[in-house]
Amino acid sequence: MRVRFGRPRLSVAAGLLLALVVVDGASAAKRLPRPGWHGAFGAGLSSSSGLALTTSLNSTDRVRDNVGVWSYGADFAYNYFSYNGIAGVDRLLATANVRRSFRSAPVDFVVGAVRYDRNLFDGYNHYFVETVNAGRKVIDTRRMHLDLEAGGGARQNFFPASGGAQDEPVADLAMTYVWHMRPGTRFSERLSVMGTPSGTLVTSTSGVTTTLIFDLALKFSEQVIHYTWLPSTALVHYAQTTTFTTLNLIYHIG
Repeated sequence: MRVRFGRPRLSVAAGLLLALVVVDGASAAKRLPRPGWHGAFGAGLSSSSGLALTTSLNSTDRVRDNVGVWSYGADFAYNYFSYNGIAGVDRLLATANVRRSFRSAPVDFVVGAVRYDRNLFDGYNHYFVETVNAGRKVIDTRRMHLDLEAGGGARQNFFPASGGAQDEPVADLAMTYVWHMRPGTRFSERLSVMGTPSGTLVTSTSGVTTTLIFDLALKFSEQVIHYTWLPSTALVHYAQTTTFTTLNLIYHIG
């Protein structure tokens, strides 16, 4: 369905997110996150492959505030590219989410998220995604965590050529795995599958983080993004698979 540029029509996920906020039971989480503010701020270099081979500056930031059974978070990632000697090509990803944990409910947690993605290498000017997922903690020990999520919402795509927008429903599946390999070193993997009528987006983000000294750590990660379908123009046919390999210094707070 086509709509005018800039007109939000992601009402399905917004309604589900509102329901999440107003529902409040007496149950408590099995294992509550450590209360207070926590975050990680990183900067370094990244290399990408796909439509173009580039080397760029990279920034990844994460902030969380845990209050009882509620957790509020925001994630931010930015890549600044030099493409064929022309500066100013970049990628921006920003996500805000709220999570509610349960003890006696059929699910362990419910998380609602709003995501903005601008990536000039995938054929979209940018797009917004709103999802609400229910999740289970399959493994939850001191050394290993495995969460599974399933849900849905809506996505609004903006195209650079026509300047128009397209709304479509979303089915969302995700897996988050963390393994504390040894003190100060951990491996993480986040795999998500987002299905829409126009195609499926699969994103895999894996990384190894090693503490250097105090709150400073070094993180090596790789993100693989695959679309089963991408918009194209008469001049440009975008690569369906893009990888981002990054090496960042990470500073932890909280």
